[in-house]
Amino acid sequence: MPSTNAPWSARSAWAFVVLALAGAAACLLVPALRPTTAVVAVCASALLTLAGTLVHRPRGAAWPLLVLMMAVWAAGVVLVGHRGHLDTTSTLLVWAGQAAAVTVTVHVARSGRADGRCRETASATRLDLVVIGAVLALAAAQLLAVLAAGGGDVTGVVVATVDVALLGVLLRFALTRRGLPPSSWLLLLAACLTVAYDLGSALQGRRLALPGEPEQALGVLCLALPAAAALHPSMVLAFSERTFARRRRPSGALLGMLPLVLVPGGTWWVAQTAGVPGLPGWAFPATGALIAGLCLLRAAQALRTSEHLAEHDPLTDLANRRGLARAFEERDERTAHSLLLVDLDQFKQVNDTHGHDAGDALLLQVRDRFLAATGRRGLLARLGGDEFVVLTPASGARPVADALLHALAAPVVLDHLVLRVGASIGIAHEDGTQGGTGTPGPARLADLLTHADVAMYTAKGSGGGRAVVFRPEMRSAVAHRYTLGGEIRQLLAGRAHEVGALEIHYQPLVDLASGGCVGAEALVRWRHPRQGLLAPDRFLDLVTDNDLDVALDAAVLEEVLDQVVRWREEGRALLPVSVNLTPDSLREPDLADRVLAALARARVAPSLLHLEITEHERLHEDGPATRTLGLLDDAGVHVHLDDYGTGWTSLDYLSRFPVRLLKLDRSVVAASSDHDAPLVAGVQAMADALDLDVLAEGVETAAQREQLLRLGVRYGQGYLFSRPLPAREFADAFLPRPATATSQHLPTG
Repeated sequence: MPSTNAPWSARSAWAFVVLALAGAAACLLVPALRPTTAVVAVCASALLTLAGTLVHRPRGAAWPLLVLMMAVWAAGVVLVGHRGHLDTTSTLLVWAGQAAAVTVTVHVARSGRADGRCRETASATRLDLVVIGAVLALAAAQLLAVLAAGGGDVTGVVVATVDVALLGVLLRFALTRRGLPPSSWLLLLAACLTVAYDLGSALQGRRLALPGEPEQALGVLCLALPAAAALHPSMVLAFSERTFARRRRPSGALLGMLPLVLVPGGTWWVAQTAGVPGLPGWAFPATGALIAGLCLLRAAQALRTSEHLAEHDPLTDLANRRGLARAFEERDERTAHSLLLVDLDQFKQVNDTHGHDAGDALLLQVRDRFLAATGRRGLLARLGGDEFVVLTPASGARPVADALLHALAAPVVLDHLVLRVGASIGIAHEDGTQGGTGTPGPARLADLLTHADVAMYTAKGSGGGRAVVFRPEMRSAVAHRYTLGGEIRQLLAGRAHEVGALEIHYQPLVDLASGGCVGAEALVRWRHPRQGLLAPDRFLDLVTDNDLDVALDAAVLEEVLDQVVRWREEGRALLPVSVNLTPDSLREPDLADRVLAALARARVAPSLLHLEITEHERLHEDGPATRTLGLLDDAGVHVHLDDYGTGWTSLDYLSRFPVRLLKLDRSVVAASSDHDAPLVAGVQAMADALDLDVLAEGVETAAQREQLLRLGVRYGQGYLFSRPLPAREFADAFLPRPATATSQHLPTG
């Protein structure tokens, strides 16, 4: 991570850039200052590069090599300034700096191998390498031709030829990368300026500008910019693989080819300027034409890549909505087709419980299974989220749907997770028949998607895990569902009177031995203005589909506390009331604060509120639920584990959360009618060992009650004692006035 040490902050780096620009301007405008300014600038740059490297301590060998390069170049500049000419010693120092620069370049190139991890296709990457290879081959051939010709000092033209090729590669790198940190941009600019400085010097037959020459202004910037990069906190990222792996989109990669196209012309210009014979004149335009042709091929590849990205989903690489539309347009219109809309059941819970990375991994495995199930019988696409679409001939729609459902029969294994996922499928036939065997008629993709969506929601409403073919009469049922979903959103958003009101019913929790009421569970109902009193199974799934679980929990808690206050004002004997919490509420980090604030506003004792959590959806260990429930338990709010025996990981919840009471699910209680009821007996034994109370749900017969008592279960709830009652009826039946009140209630210790 970048250092946060204040003296070496970004401001220091930019301040040094400003000073370097001022020094370069002084060199240009005041010739007498050039020797002194150049020496001071190069020494300060070398020292600051070393200081920045010592302070930020980057990994790898690149920065130490850069420090070495700066040091030897500084020594060469100082020596030239002292002697007034370029001698053997200063020349050796300059070449040593060049060697260090080449070593840094090789190190960067090796780090840049992360390019292969980008999203471009392998063929595009190979084509890039061919273009770069052609440029380097031209430079190498020119060097060999110049060396073979001899005829004087050819060092300058050799260096200049290398500089032209290197400048093209540097500019390509700058144009094809994205998200580079400031230190990388400073180093890139320094490298380009250094190559330009070196090119000018080489064409004049020397390696450094002599004291008093205007080129020293460029030299000041060349040496100051790496120092500014070293001072910047982002310098630790300058040579990282992640930095080099960030490529621009295909259009950016194509733009990066432009500098390479100019290299043949630049190489020819160097040869003409130096007057040194090299390759034949026709070799340069021929190579330029070859590179230009390769770039055109690269442009075609970039266009194909862009088209592919535009019509395919970035996660699964399946066709997206646009790709599906193209496939629909290109279908054989002589054959009736069907559209299968596949929606994964309970996918949201996977994302909420295990995180979006697990959700993405699940989608990839589902994609592989769906591709195998579909085969060549149709096109598989992903519209987004957990929705997949298959376009297939209508005659094969049902077999494909069955194959998709069968593909999800086995659990999905993700590292240490074992997930079961189902699907609901809606089928819409292009010919409008249920079997898809009629004569195809004109159809729009939007209509088929709408019909498939209606059928899919019908499948979900029927319990999921099935495929349903669209029928026109389904429209009214789905429209009703959409209407009801909008009304529940209005109800929870503003408690609008025209959509009805929530109504809380209370079911007593009783002591099995005495039959006395020890508490109540709050159960929500919806008093609808046209449909009457709606039970939870009529609207709770709509609450979840519209992400309103948290809002509903808050509304129920508020209403329960208001009712407790009303009972208190009536002088009733108060008993604890249990309120259900959904996993979405438990994922809210401020839940404990909101619950305790609501209790304080109502002036209700925390011991009168019990919160019930379920184990149907596993709560992530890194989430806020453990801390939240711990805070509430410390304040006196008890936690009960509802529907025990039907969820994910019971023992895990008992170890993580401060559970006081287990509520046996009614399916477990039904087993108590067996002769030995080993399951209930085992749960009771475990609860005794953990000092937990047990309450049995769904007690409907006296025989069940007696069996539970024999097994040691202390509390019960069910129709044997009472159905859920409106607040007034519950109070009259179970909350007597003080004169007749009993002190029996659920334990609070």
